[in-house]
Amino acid sequence: MSDIAFIVWGFPELTQTFIHREMVELQRRGARLHVLAGPRRSVVGEPPEIAALAERASYLGSGPRWALRGLRWAARHPLRFLSTLLWMLALPHRTALHRARGAAMVLAAAAHAPEVERRGVRYLHAHFAGYPSELAMALSRLTDVPWGASFHAVGIYRDRNLLAEKVADARLVLTCTAHNVEHLRRIAPRQAATVRLCHHGLSLRDLPEVERVPRGRPRWLAVGRLVPKKGFDRLIEAAALLDARGVDFELAIAGDGPERDALQSRIDEHWLSHRVVLLGRLSHGNALAEMARCYGLVAPSVRDREGDVDGIPNVVLEAMALGRPVIGSQLSGIPEVVEPGKTGLLVPPGDAGALAEAMAWLGRDRRAARRFGLAGRARIERDFDVRQNGARMLTALSWAAAGGSELPRPENSPAPRPSKLRWRSNPR
Repeated sequence: MSDIAFIVWGFPELTQTFIHREMVELQRRGARLHVLAGPRRSVVGEPPEIAALAERASYLGSGPRWALRGLRWAARHPLRFLSTLLWMLALPHRTALHRARGAAMVLAAAAHAPEVERRGVRYLHAHFAGYPSELAMALSRLTDVPWGASFHAVGIYRDRNLLAEKVADARLVLTCTAHNVEHLRRIAPRQAATVRLCHHGLSLRDLPEVERVPRGRPRWLAVGRLVPKKGFDRLIEAAALLDARGVDFELAIAGDGPERDALQSRIDEHWLSHRVVLLGRLSHGNALAEMARCYGLVAPSVRDREGDVDGIPNVVLEAMALGRPVIGSQLSGIPEVVEPGKTGLLVPPGDAGALAEAMAWLGRDRRAARRFGLAGRARIERDFDVRQNGARMLTALSWAAAGGSELPRPENSPAPRPSKLRWRSNPR
């Protein structure tokens, strides 16, 4: 297994635990990983494997520091640096700001180049299709080390800079939904074989013990950044409709972001403070504890004005793993896991009335909620166990590092056993 460098921006990030799980599993399988990052973050409660990666990661640090380091490398390799910079500037960036960002990533790549050479890195893998991929493609030019990436929804649908060019330039592109795969293959049809589906996995053994869907007043949970694409404004409108109909329920929204004040204003306008609460930003462990206590998860995603949209929100997978039914939008990758009448319910995106009706119906039918929860857990065990998905990812990364001509099938993994989940009794 060749040495692989993962390129991220902040590391470790609280919102990127799905990436951290993959790193831990890849290392467990023998991969030699390095991390090239921008700033270092401080996150409490990270697994020891991630803490160890963070300790030995290479960080750019402050802007002046990495600019100086990049210029120092450029002075030693002027022709290679200049040709890479001119190549980056000549690409069809969406805006002048994106072009300037690309030039900055060439300088950042020059700052990272000595570490790539010193550590004997054989393959560069960026997370996100925005500037981390621009850093990776520039670093690949500077060092002759091949690169690839995992593309996530925000880079595919919101940033979108050089998306087709990045797919064409990368040796491998992984993405976590079939919807994303179809989109990327459509915009870069000649590189269709380069784009592969690779679901994010959950470490099932690290999740809280599954309990029955609680009795009493249904407490719904929504989790995510407070940004327009999460659709939390429509969720509050749905809560207002339920309250007007006299439906008994609670709704907790966990997360923080620029929409917090606007959402709180909507709650106040509808006199919903006795029903709806904004929990603020929670650690990953506390968010999982909230899921374990809730009746079900609501994921009311929409497409925002800039075209940004969720893929498969990781909170959907985690809620299903904890045996909780999910009400989600019929949008992007969500229908790939939320099967109506099997693991949850789907509603048209942005339709507060349909959302309210789904919450009312499922809130009344606790038997259906339990049945959906069991089926959801079985689906996660079958398709979203990090041990199986880590094996598939390692096969793909090994091929990319070795420069193979045809991407092989994933290594054989034992078929997952049928779910033996039984509800843990509780007094609620």
